[in-house]
Amino acid sequence: GRGLEFADMFSGAGGLSYGFRSEGFEPVFALDVDPVANESYRMNLGVRPRKRDAFRVSPRQLTRWVGDLDVLLGCPPCKGFSTLNRSEKNRRLNRLVSKYTKFALTLRPKVIVFENVPGILSSRNREYFREFVQNLKDKGYNVVWGVLNAADYGVPQLRKRVVVIASLRGKPELPERTHGDPSSEEVREGLLEPWVTVKQAIGDLPPVEHGERDPSDPLHVAKKLPENHLRLIRAIPKDGGSRFDAPEDLWLECHRRSRGFRDVFGRLWWDRPSVTIRTKCHDPSTGRYVHPEQDRGLTLRECARLQSFPDDYRFFGRSINEIARQIGEAFPPLLARAIAKKVKELL
Repeated sequence: GRGLEFADMFSGAGGLSYGFRSEGFEPVFALDVDPVANESYRMNLGVRPRKRDAFRVSPRQLTRWVGDLDVLLGCPPCKGFSTLNRSEKNRRLNRLVSKYTKFALTLRPKVIVFENVPGILSSRNREYFREFVQNLKDKGYNVVWGVLNAADYGVPQLRKRVVVIASLRGKPELPERTHGDPSSEEVREGLLEPWVTVKQAIGDLPPVEHGERDPSDPLHVAKKLPENHLRLIRAIPKDGGSRFDAPEDLWLECHRRSRGFRDVFGRLWWDRPSVTIRTKCHDPSTGRYVHPEQDRGLTLRECARLQSFPDDYRFFGRSINEIARQIGEAFPPLLARAIAKKVKELL
């Protein structure tokens, strides 16, 4: 018969969908407002997402596009919550979560997967999250949720996400961790693999200079940096050094005024997972995104690998910034695959 089918409601470049497809699920529908990410999704998953703002789609419209579903996926975008003022943020989050709830309860798939940043559990947002979980339970779904760290599932990156699995078919379970902190008891006793490190993920890539592209890999390209950024980076000790280890006269003006954002212009450590990969992961002025030993920021290829995208995954984009944004916003495919395995057992 037909395979298990899913729809992805905020599909982005396709990280979550790709993980599900790796476990044998078939994408039948996707929706996202971003035309650039939609093109990446189409190139890798073979389905062209509808370019729509989810806020402007009615549940009734959705039922015309999507029939009977096994799984509904959704990672409503969270970046708006960090920049808007508090009351506006709360309204947005509330609308987002209630919109996804309406989609889910209108389509009534066998399984619902929802993912978001841990900030959704903060004291001022928790009520919307609780209401979401309660709404699903009221409609007959068994619900499990938790905060998962991507590094615990083989992704070479420390990245925490809230994951909800709701099911009409038996009791859902979150995936069991396969990896752990190398210093932990479970790893020492061989019950878990040690976290995958930056070195294991990107150590084999050929060196490139800032502003340079590897001739054999268009994604292995590093952002061109201004001279004052380069001077600072050259003074930062290899393998985990930070700007605080460099002479203060090399710091940027803004960093002398404020001591905040301690990770900015930091180098990754070779023998640890990377920090969370965000939308400006190729720009060392936005986080600990300096290569462990080369004097440059991370290349797009390095960012994609740290997110656990395979090298044959294709990103559409006219600029390095457009591609970095898609990589940073994506759900790590390996973590998605671990979730998909648990969903497959249910179905």
